[in-house]
Amino acid sequence: MDAIRILIVDDEKPARYAMAKALNRQAYRIDEADGGAAAVALLREQPFDLVFLDLNMPQMDGQAVLEQLSDLTASTDFVVVTADDRVASAVQCMRLGAADYLTKPYEVEAVRAVARRVTKRVDLQRRLEQLQTQLDQQQAFGALVGVSKPMRDLFSQLQRAAQAPIPILVRGETGTGKELIAREIHRLSNRAEGPFVAVNTAAIAESLAESELFGHVRGAFTGADAERPGVFEQADGGTLFLDEIGDMPLPTQTKILRALQEREVQRVGSTRPIGVDVRVITATHQDLAAAIEQGTFRQDLYYRIRGVELHVPPLRKRREDIILLANYFLERMVDDQGPSPQLDSHAVDRLLAHNWPGNVRELEQTITSAAVMAEEGRIRAADLPSAAGRGDADAEPWDDSRLLELPLTEAKAQLVESFERRAIVGALRNHAGNVSAAARQLGIHRQSLQQKMSQLGIRAERPGE
Repeated sequence: MDAIRILIVDDEKPARYAMAKALNRQAYRIDEADGGAAAVALLREQPFDLVFLDLNMPQMDGQAVLEQLSDLTASTDFVVVTADDRVASAVQCMRLGAADYLTKPYEVEAVRAVARRVTKRVDLQRRLEQLQTQLDQQQAFGALVGVSKPMRDLFSQLQRAAQAPIPILVRGETGTGKELIAREIHRLSNRAEGPFVAVNTAAIAESLAESELFGHVRGAFTGADAERPGVFEQADGGTLFLDEIGDMPLPTQTKILRALQEREVQRVGSTRPIGVDVRVITATHQDLAAAIEQGTFRQDLYYRIRGVELHVPPLRKRREDIILLANYFLERMVDDQGPSPQLDSHAVDRLLAHNWPGNVRELEQTITSAAVMAEEGRIRAADLPSAAGRGDADAEPWDDSRLLELPLTEAKAQLVESFERRAIVGALRNHAGNVSAAARQLGIHRQSLQQKMSQLGIRAERPGE
């Protein structure tokens, strides 16, 4: 990967020299500008990944620079540098698109941490562009998005299974996209020209199950004013997708088993059998082997539906796809009002840190909500709702093993950030979101806690919010 491009903007030469020395010129491509006008000219001519922007400069200050470059703040991280310890001006700059701010005199490690974070963002963006290219070339799998190894393996299995004229059982946690898998199997099969009928079997009332599945004739029961085909007949010549089959009541399981064995159905109120030609795909988040042992699922039905068994990986097992999916959801939201907002580096960190118990469905809802809350075309960590915005501070223990693969300074920075996040979230919970009380527990000033919360993307949520 090419080194990231950094621009240092300050009207004082010694300040520019000190910043460049702190960053280590050998590690980055560094340019300098001695004022706001020079910075605007440079940024209009060539792209930069990171800009350290002095707030207090003559003629054109940092805020004026941001106002002129509002169209660039989504693709470049602007970090405001100020000697003013009041946060009002810095906050205004962040509203104009600045990603962060440093207060003079700053610590060398703080400057380096910013550069490392942006390096990670740029590397990720470059990797995403490569993955997007691969994804664009991968037309065989329609609405399914993913380039991680678990998904590539699933795509390979899916393609082979689609050609086989046997039942398929799709296993996976809630929200992983099992119906999308079923639709892709149908699209790739020789039944693609036939109907695709999806039904959530767990949502069918037991008293209506036979009518929903197999249909009824007029007058079969009170309210049966007309003849109606069931889902088996509706899917004739195509694919029938029975979702959440593990939650189906035992009497309904028996009726399904008979229809699969006989390849015919009988409408309620009729004695005439109707032959059906359907390819059945079932799905469940349940452990069917355990359900069989507990007597809640028929073993003979299990063997009938599991001609091929496909496992959809949870999102936490395919983290390479998280940001790719997030961008996919953002692109789908583009309308006549302009381009979709972009994720900043803090938001990317939070999305990658979250454990996603609700899987792809939860990610889609999170991105949709964050896009609504975003300002200036940028989604920040604070825009992310619920646990995703907090980074799952106590969702799972810190994995020390991966720290051993990092340089000492980077490992230390990540460990400190993880500890700070957990301590702050814990203190806020102890005091029902009261920032002042949490600051007293942590032994720091309220303003310092607010600044740290902003840096870590932590929101103080009070009960009922």
